[in-house]
Amino acid sequence: MLKKYFLVPFLFSLCISGLRADPEEFNQYFIQAARKAMPSVVNIVVYNKEPEKGGYIYRKMAEATGTIINADGFLVTNYHVVSKGNYYQIVTYNGRKYEAMPIDDGNFFLADIKTDLALLKIENSAGNPFVPLKVSTENIREGEWVIAIGNPFGLNQSITSGIASSTGRDNIGFADIEDFIQSDVSINPGSSGGPLINLKGEMVGINTAIRTVSGGYQGISFAIPSRIVNYVVEELKRYGRVRRGWVGLFAREKPQIASKEPSMVVEISSIIKDSPADRSGLLEGDIIQEADGLPITSLGRLVAIIGGKPVGSSINLRVARDGHIRDHVLPLREKEVSKRMRDGAQDLFVAYGIEVDENVASHNVIISYVAPQSAFDVETGDRIISINGQTIDGLDELIRIFYNFGKVIERMEISRENVIFEMLPK
Repeated sequence: MLKKYFLVPFLFSLCISGLRADPEEFNQYFIQAARKAMPSVVNIVVYNKEPEKGGYIYRKMAEATGTIINADGFLVTNYHVVSKGNYYQIVTYNGRKYEAMPIDDGNFFLADIKTDLALLKIENSAGNPFVPLKVSTENIREGEWVIAIGNPFGLNQSITSGIASSTGRDNIGFADIEDFIQSDVSINPGSSGGPLINLKGEMVGINTAIRTVSGGYQGISFAIPSRIVNYVVEELKRYGRVRRGWVGLFAREKPQIASKEPSMVVEISSIIKDSPADRSGLLEGDIIQEADGLPITSLGRLVAIIGGKPVGSSINLRVARDGHIRDHVLPLREKEVSKRMRDGAQDLFVAYGIEVDENVASHNVIISYVAPQSAFDVETGDRIISINGQTIDGLDELIRIFYNFGKVIERMEISRENVIFEMLPK
């Protein structure tokens, strides 16, 4: 059995409230926090189960870490790891081995691709009790000590520590919706899905990614905050998906010309027909300054705020237009793809991983969502000019041309930031 690795900072002295603390007393905070959390951390081995010669062969695809979140054996981890296979072995802290059980129509996990989270359940026919990790109800503070537990490179129950370097990180490029805790805790391949905990032994986030050029840890790691994890898990358990409020607008970052210092503003570039944004009176060219009173300094920040609000709530957007400030209240409703999309648009999504909408003012067809495995290297907000050399003038026209070509797209012209690109299938 592999030894357990503890990386605990040894401080010769620390001043707390003007008093000198004993190093061993301070060390105990780390030791006790790790002991509380370790029983809730598991190793996940991801396999591809393939039929062969009347039986099955199991090909190991990846390893990850999981965090048990309730006594029934539900655990949370990262989608980008579990999506690599179809069979999962789960090893608990005491070395017991389990299998993941189907939880949705034969599928072994429920996932929210936009936050890179997945939910699995441990098959527990023996009835062994599981220990869920307590979740912190307080927001992590910058500069606060944090501990990560994971299985880097297969080294089970490895523990590292550091501080929370920043919160609310976005525009990192790891997921569609980003609101990360940045830390300097060492995270390596195999640790994805493990908990980030505070010195009380409570989960403050799920470790998900590292910023690296070598494939290993290089000083910066990111975790999904526990408030987002809680919301995603509850939505997956209740609905099998995460319902998100939708406002029906696209925005882009632009340099702020009037500013003395280099800065960006977020400008509305398209508004979708019959959407909450359409009905609210927002216009293309409006500059979004605040969302629910929070300053909008990046597109990622706007996406995180909207994506984190539940269906049925509303959001207040403060915008600048022609030198005037305007407030718009938008209801957030779920984007009902099955009802909203016509059959042809649904076929387009199934075949090519592209979801489309129609701009309310220009009737241009706008790409509103791109699946991770899309056949084209396009982005949300791109305008489709033509497919197979045929000009597109509205959503109905796109569907007609798509069917005329037997639902096959050999090339596509799109406009992005007023630059035209020709796209070919990957």
